[in-house]
Amino acid sequence: MDQNRSDLTLRVGSIADESVGRVTPDTPVAEVAQTMVAQTKCARYVVVEENDQLVGIITDRDLIGALLTPDSEFNVLATNQSESNITAGDVMTSDPLTVTPEAEVPRVLRQMNEAAARHVPVVEDGSVVGIVTLDDLITHLAGEAAHVSAQMDNLSGIIRSESQ
Repeated sequence: MDQNRSDLTLRVGSIADESVGRVTPDTPVAEVAQTMVAQTKCARYVVVEENDQLVGIITDRDLIGALLTPDSEFNVLATNQSESNITAGDVMTSDPLTVTPEAEVPRVLRQMNEAAARHVPVVEDGSVVGIVTLDDLITHLAGEAAHVSAQMDNLSGIIRSESQ
C-alpha cells in the first residue's frame, strides 16, 4: 500500500501488512509456535473460523503467558498438560481490537494504547485484509518525523539566504 507524505490524516490501510497468517481455533499451539519460529517475522496470527470470520488473535506473548506462567491452567511446566492438547482457541485473545483500512493513525494509536494491543487486525466487510502493529506505526511515524525535520532544515536555509 502506498504512503503519501502530504496526507495529514494518514489511514491505517496505507501501512498495514496485507500478508496475514491465519489459523483456526482448533490449530494445536505446538503447530502455531513452530510456524512462528520458522517465520521469524511472524509473531502473530489471526484466528478465523472456516468462513474467514475473525474470532481472535494469537501472539507469541499469548503463547508464553498461557504455556509458561504459573497461574495459567495451560502451564505445561507445572501441570501434566501436554501442549499437543492445547489449541489456538484455548490461548488466543478473543474479540480483539480491530480497525478498518480507513481508520486514522492517531486514533488507532490511542485505541491500541487503551486496549494494551500491539497487533491489530485490519478488517473490511467482515474479512481480515491486513494487520498493523505498534512497530509498524512507530517506524512510520519516525520516518514522518525525519521528513518533517528535513523540510524544516530546508526551509530554515531558504529563510537565512533570503535575509542576507
